[in-house]
Amino acid sequence: MESMDAYRKFFLKPESACHRHYEILKAYFVKRDKAKEIAKQFGVSHFTVYSLIRDFKESIDHGEPVQFFIETKTGPKTDRKKPKVREDVVRLRARGYADTDIHKALQQAGTKVSVSLIDQILQEKGLAGLMKRSRAEREQVKAEIKSGSIPGLTCPAQPAPEVPVVADVNELDLQNERMLYSRTAGVFLFIPFLVQVGLDKIVAAAGLAGTKMIPAVSYVLSLLALKLLDKERKSHISDWNFDQVLGLFAGLNILPKSTATTDYTYRLVNGEHNHLLIEWVRRAYPILCPESAAAFALDFHTIPHRGEKTALEKHYVPLRGKAVKSVQTCFARAVDSPMLCYANADIIRDQQPQIPLLFVDYWKNITGLKPQWLYFDSKMTTYSVLDQLHQDGINFITIRRRGAGIIRKIVNRAKSDWNFAVIDTRQRRHQHIRYLDDLVKLSNYTGACRQITADGLGRSAPTLFLTNNENISGKEVITRYISRNFVENELGINVNFFHLDCLASEVRLNVHTDVVMTVLANGCYRWLSQQLKGCEKMEPKQLYRKFVETGGHVRVNEKKIIVCFDRRSHNPIIAQAGLDREAISIPWLQGKNLEFEFK
Repeated sequence: MESMDAYRKFFLKPESACHRHYEILKAYFVKRDKAKEIAKQFGVSHFTVYSLIRDFKESIDHGEPVQFFIETKTGPKTDRKKPKVREDVVRLRARGYADTDIHKALQQAGTKVSVSLIDQILQEKGLAGLMKRSRAEREQVKAEIKSGSIPGLTCPAQPAPEVPVVADVNELDLQNERMLYSRTAGVFLFIPFLVQVGLDKIVAAAGLAGTKMIPAVSYVLSLLALKLLDKERKSHISDWNFDQVLGLFAGLNILPKSTATTDYTYRLVNGEHNHLLIEWVRRAYPILCPESAAAFALDFHTIPHRGEKTALEKHYVPLRGKAVKSVQTCFARAVDSPMLCYANADIIRDQQPQIPLLFVDYWKNITGLKPQWLYFDSKMTTYSVLDQLHQDGINFITIRRRGAGIIRKIVNRAKSDWNFAVIDTRQRRHQHIRYLDDLVKLSNYTGACRQITADGLGRSAPTLFLTNNENISGKEVITRYISRNFVENELGINVNFFHLDCLASEVRLNVHTDVVMTVLANGCYRWLSQQLKGCEKMEPKQLYRKFVETGGHVRVNEKKIIVCFDRRSHNPIIAQAGLDREAISIPWLQGKNLEFEFK
């Protein structure tokens, strides 16, 4: 009787929830018991009974199956071999093994499975089809099976590529002492200058935005690092995905990825890059130009677009000899000092003649003074703008385009009208020339303009110089304009080392950000050349190869960041410069001091 009661208890007081639901519904629909009596019998509330009845009716009315019991299949309850070989089958397929090749490889490893099981696994993973293999690939698979050395099965597999971490200032560890290594530890040579100009204050004053993970100063330092390390495009920042030293340089655990840096440049649409340039020049100018600059050379540089069709305007490209879709940029350099002090890439054709006037306003805004001299070529502006410069009391020297009529008049001039002189510049030692000094009338120019016609400068036709200054000699006019070649040389450096011709985007504002970073990087290299004895005239490419591209260990401790450079022949020049002679507290690295050591 006791066993009989236990059997009845199983049905009257079910322990399983599904079984209980079944008995409740059976009592309601079959036995016609009342809901409150059912609830009392099975120890639930009558609301639960009503809910079960409602759900059951809805399922039946909609034709949905109601399952209370699990159907079991005969045979093995779990897969016997499939889970054990699944990873091996997928790994071998990834190496280009066919189904039969996988079968043979598993036999070599002592695992006997059927080809049909292998096919089932591959179909489950969506790997049933095998791409066509080359003969060399098929032979390699055969050789691996024959030798028994099957990577990942009978011998260790090749290590998988490591995934780089995400740039995050919150993950930067500056508390625990650690040692890092980089093959470009020389980038820390620029830190004293960046601290001296107050880059963090420059970025703050420019109003550049940042994020919780990447502050604005870290974004700027990351973009600047690309220029300092001879990288052509922002996408090449991925070359440094695992270099923690460069991340430390930017105040991060690692440099941001190319997507983050590119996206950041597209967000600078409210003139932040202009403010960045102004603040940089305002702070770097007293350092790079201790003696106030008075003369500036301006020049255009056209960056051609090499992609698909674009809405960019056409500008003349000298190397191609024609006008092509491109972005027009303009740079200004102080003639007597090695500093690029102006850059603009947001220029359309109609604005081009106004560039000298824009530069005058720009320089007056920074220093409170107008430039005394401006040198530029004939394509820079118009005669009406020359007249405005003259009215503002700004001296200029430019080139006049040679027309056929003008050349005929010059050829017919008497020999006695010519003055003779010897030009003595860095490029021209004791070069004998002759020149005419006349006053000419120009359209849209008030009064007469002084014209110096020089012959003997290495061109087939005489060169015509225009200036509004009547106090200096004709020889000095020519000599002054020749010094404008410095800005052309500077542009050559920017194209060669800073990769200015690698168009960053077909959006001019984005290109403008790139040229501003070029100005910052150029200033950093000019400062470094001034600090290293005997390297004052070195170009950035030479400085990079001899000093910046120097490996070394970087030790981070509680108070200092110590950069220990690998042995190189030029290290004594760095040591002699004593760049860390004065305490250098880095604001974006929690005020830690920087020191240099040499092995």
